[in-house]
Amino acid sequence: MSIIKNPFEGKLLEFEYVGSRVTCNPPPTDTDEDILILTDKLYRLVEDCKAQGYRGGEVYFTAEAKSASDFISLRKGNINLIVTEDRKWFDRFMAASHVCKTLNIMEKHRRILVFQAVLYGMVIADRVLSKEETWNAPSLSAST
Repeated sequence: MSIIKNPFEGKLLEFEYVGSRVTCNPPPTDTDEDILILTDKLYRLVEDCKAQGYRGGEVYFTAEAKSASDFISLRKGNINLIVTEDRKWFDRFMAASHVCKTLNIMEKHRRILVFQAVLYGMVIADRVLSKEETWNAPSLSAST
């Protein structure tokens, strides 16, 4: 009998269920389940998750990022993990989720706009963004 190691044990500072299943009312049933994780052992957690069958591990960051990344994304089945070691980024993500839930923003492209504004201070035209635009768009400075 093989022992299955819990990849999260001793590595979670905080976690929250997020995404359209949480922010939309009525919630969609045909989408992935998203979990936002705050950790102080980012790369160890990612490696342990990969050993348990999670795939991905893409690193996303902005030019203003003070750490190696803003977050790392992992996926297993219909579970998406959004993992960060940045407390401010985690709190901003939760603030954006709260705005989307409070306003019941059903359209995905509009939720993306809220997240871009709250997480990165970006205001972008009201349209669906490509992955490149999402992560490489310039931030607005206070002088604009």
